Formats: sequence, structure tokens, C-alpha cells
Amino acid sequence: MKRSLLVMTLVAIMVVSSFAATRAIQVNVTNTTGVPVPVTMNMFQVRNLIGVTFPANWESLRVYQNGKEIPYQIDDVDMNGHISGPDVLAFCVTGPATVKVSDDISIPAASYPNLFEVSKNDVGGYTVSTANGNLEAVVTDHGLVSVSKFGKVKGSIVNQIGIARINGFPKSTYWANGKVGGNAEQTSNAFKVVYMKILENSPVRLTILTKLEAIPFVGLYQDMITSIYPNGDVLVNTTFDFTTYADLMKLQVMITHPLSNLENANDAVHMLPVFRRLIWADQQGISPLEYWLQRNAVMYVNNKPYTVFPFNDNMKPPYWGATYIFASEENWRSNFSQNLGLGVAEILPHTAPLYDNYSKWMKGNTWVYESQEFRDGQFEWTPGEFYTNPITENILNPSNTSQLVAKLAIHYIPGDRVNFVRLYSVYNAKSITRAIQYLVQRTKEFRSIKISK
Repeated sequence: MKRSLLVMTLVAIMVVSSFAATRAIQVNVTNTTGVPVPVTMNMFQVRNLIGVTFPANWESLRVYQNGKEIPYQIDDVDMNGHISGPDVLAFCVTGPATVKVSDDISIPAASYPNLFEVSKNDVGGYTVSTANGNLEAVVTDHGLVSVSKFGKVKGSIVNQIGIARINGFPKSTYWANGKVGGNAEQTSNAFKVVYMKILENSPVRLTILTKLEAIPFVGLYQDMITSIYPNGDVLVNTTFDFTTYADLMKLQVMITHPLSNLENANDAVHMLPVFRRLIWADQQGISPLEYWLQRNAVMYVNNKPYTVFPFNDNMKPPYWGATYIFASEENWRSNFSQNLGLGVAEILPHTAPLYDNYSKWMKGNTWVYESQEFRDGQFEWTPGEFYTNPITENILNPSNTSQLVAKLAIHYIPGDRVNFVRLYSVYNAKSITRAIQYLVQRTKEFRSIKISK
């Protein structure tokens, strides 16, 4: 009887296998640097691409590049213990790839070795490192990432990746009587931790799931999916969820001290494409390129101008303490030390819009470089110089009285969400020119991903 049952089982498996179907998803990526490009898609997207009626055996999922199976992982971002729609499929490729899923229930789950090791440290966080020792980082109990080793360089390379800076009026009664009350400002370090979890599965990347309540802004939450890749990339997907009313003047994501606390990096420069818009240039009736040329801070690479200046020089701004502020978001920016051959960059997934309507643009995301921090997001405080200059005097309402400041705040309502996806990258290059060339190409690679049936 047992032998007959075994034969029947094998026959049944053979029959099922002979009629098994496979569905495929095509992933097209352009890669010129040779550095693997991170690809992600949530399982809702995967399900829709293979067909919602297809009886997929998710354990059969495989990813192939050039006909060779490559590692992947599925991050359980909703932490429910099984594969579901919000979960994220992640892999890295250097060219076109194919994701395949079968309905054959006999195919077992793939298994790949982890690339990261994780251990608790003595300050309430975690120390993480790649198995080959090329990269080391510290994850705080608030889910913020600091890179402490990359290649041969050890030390404070970049700190607090993923930190937010929020400013506004936590006791505002604007919706009732038009008043906002007292002002407060805080960063993620002081927020309340709802949860922070490091996922154990890391054959592609180490993923950290974090939810913080933005105290004192009760009812405002910062949700982060932070993923560290062994090549020095850190992909951060940050969502701010508003469950109550909130009136804010700042809503920014940041990194702190890129190379600025590192020994032997005193030669470091700050570099980026020339701004499409810079308030200070507009107020003087000149272009952003002319503004930086006046400061001897322009370098041409492949016949294109880039802004390059010492990372610790505020470059004599017309007003305000920041090196630049009220500036358009560009494709990338970076601090780079030629002495160390090391850089830290912020790369955007899309070119930011630049509205003709100044007021609309000012209500959106802009870039700030202050205290050697990369600040990215909404900034609504305006100085008196705005209202004494004919170019900007009528852009926004003055903010120098308590009666008018409320008109500058961004008024969020329950259900609003603000999302930032940023790729922060630690990389090597031999010179400023090579670093700029690399970042131009890396940005194109990050944006080249096309996913289809």
C-alpha cells in the first residue's frame, strides 16, 4: 500500500508538473558604472503584472540575469509573517533581468546566504556589517543609520541617514479660529518609537522598518523602510502620515555630517549640478550659474557646469546662515574628498518639478545646505529680505507677525501623506571629475528601471 501511494504521489507530481505554467516580468535596467542597480517592487505590483487570476506558488519565484539565477529577497514590511501585497521584492542587477513565477506547487522556496551580520551594541542600537567586512554601520534605536566603515576608510563617514526635521505649531487652532499658537521644532531623535525592527533575511540588502510618532506633533508619524546595500547604497523610503490636523513650516528629511567628522577629509568639496532656481540669484537679476561664477565655484565636466566649493565654506550668502537655501532640488548632490577617494551623495529618483508660479514652488520641496547637512523638503520661513526686494516682495505673505505667519504654514488634514524616496550613496572615485561623472551615470542608472510584463 505504501509503495502504491508513493507511486501515485510521484505520478500526480509529474502530471501537475507537465501542465505547470510560468509567468514572467521583464525588468530593463541600463548600467554603465558596473555597480549593481537596486530594483524594488511591492507584491501588489508583482501580482498585477503576472495576473490576479494566476494561481502563483510564491515559493517558486526566481530572478534571472543573462539566464543565471540571482539572489532576491521579499521584505515583510507589514510584519504579518507571510507574503502580502505591501511586502517588497528586492534584487540588484547590472542589466536586464526576468522575474519568473510558476503555479507548480512542488517547487520549493529558494535560499540564499545572508550578506549582513547584525549584533546589539551597548547604546541601545545595533552594529551591522557585511560578511566580507567591506561596510560597517550603526543603526540607532530610532532606526537611523550611520556608516562607520567603507572599504579602507574607518570613522564617521555619514550620520543619521533618514532623520527628519519638523517645525510647526503643535497646539495650533488654525482650523477653528485662524491662530497657530507657539512654535516648536524637533528631529527624529526625540520622536517616540512605535517600533523599530531589523529584518533577518539579507541576501540582497539589510532592511530596517521604523515607525516614529513625531512628538510634540501628536498624530504625525514618520514611517521608514531603510535598506543598506553592500555596495554603500542606502535606500530610504520615508512616509509622513497625518492622522490629525497639523500646521507646519518645515518637513524635511536629512543626512548629517557627510565626511565632515572624518579625519583626513579636510579637502572635501560640496558639489552638485547648477541650480535651476536660486532665490538669491533671482533677487540680483542674474542666473544661478552667474551667482556661483561670482564665487569662483564652478567647474566644467564634459562641457557642463557644476557647482563645486569647499564643504565647510558658507560661500558668503547674501543673507541667512545657510550656504544655500530656497534652492531647487536637483538630480544629485555630494560631498567628496579626493584625499580619501571617498564621497557621500544624495540621489533623487526623479527630476523635481520647477513651477513658474513662485508661490507654488515655495510651497513644495527645496534644498538646504546648512551646518554641513543635506536638508531636503518643505521650508516655509521667509526672511525680511523677501519683502524689501522687488523680485520677491509679492511672492508670499510676510511672516514677521503672529497674525500673518499662519498664512505661510502648510495646513495638513487627517489622511494626508507625504513621501520621500532618496538614495544615499557612499562611493569611491579618484578625482572630483571622476566623482561627478560617476554620479551623473549613477543617477541615470537609478532612474532607468522599467518594469513590464
